[in-house]
Amino acid sequence: MKRLAISLSVCLALSGMAATGHAKRGGGKAAPAAEETAGEGAAAEGGDKAGGKEAAPASESLDTTESEPAKIEEEIGGPKTQRPTTTLTWQDIVVVPRKQFIKSGRLEIAPIAGITVNDNLIRHYMFAVDLNYFLTDALWVGLQGQYFVKQLSTQAELVGLQFNRTSTMNRYLYGGAFNMGYVPVYGKFAWFNKSIVHWEIWASGGVGATFTEVIARNPARQQFAFKNTALTPNFGIGTRFFLTQWMTVNFAIRDYLIIDRFEPVTVPPDPECMTKADCKANADSALVNNFIAYVGIGMYLPTKFTYKTPR
Repeated sequence: MKRLAISLSVCLALSGMAATGHAKRGGGKAAPAAEETAGEGAAAEGGDKAGGKEAAPASESLDTTESEPAKIEEEIGGPKTQRPTTTLTWQDIVVVPRKQFIKSGRLEIAPIAGITVNDNLIRHYMFAVDLNYFLTDALWVGLQGQYFVKQLSTQAELVGLQFNRTSTMNRYLYGGAFNMGYVPVYGKFAWFNKSIVHWEIWASGGVGATFTEVIARNPARQQFAFKNTALTPNFGIGTRFFLTQWMTVNFAIRDYLIIDRFEPVTVPPDPECMTKADCKANADSALVNNFIAYVGIGMYLPTKFTYKTPR
């Protein structure tokens, strides 16, 4: 009996040792897997705890719109083409074009023709020439020479027939003036949507002299008619239309304030007006507003100009 009990005990001990060894071998292989699982869990948990710094790469990898614009262009618009490089800057973009006509430093020669508009007894046609030098594009100084041709109107004859009186009149011979001018307004407009016409408004003033001659009321006393040198301030306003780089069309109206002397009111024979000198010494003075409307052509020298300042 003792031998049987000892044999059973030995068998149970061997079976227990075999089972323990098998468990140890299986546990050794499973441990690394458990450790790897635990490591991945810890990494995932650490990534969640890290916040924005480690979560950002995952979100950026999903956003292909900003990170891969070239790829999107290829998928939508075809193959990607290389954009040309340029050296243009904002300074190269011109919003307002330059003036078409520059007058600074140029000489204007302007023949003009005009007519008086405010005298219904005697009409004068004026032929003149303006010589203007432009100090700037808006300011000039110049000289004007005038020549006048008189024409008596029908009103002068009717006054004598209706009222039994003769009119006191002088005729203008020629004159000259020194003027200064300024351009306060400049503009442009479209001509039937075909071209752009540039224009300006100018004002001018100056002083000069006008040579006049008395028209005797009695034609028989024309030998006693005398001549005057009348001081003549003048003021004018006008406009220019630019046709080319050297030619303009000018329209203006100018008031010549002629301080003139007229035949004295006497009944011949009058001892105070028996000679031409006596008649001039006893002449009546008066200020006459002589408005003249005229048109002219302006020609500029040199015929071409260059800009002195950059855009």
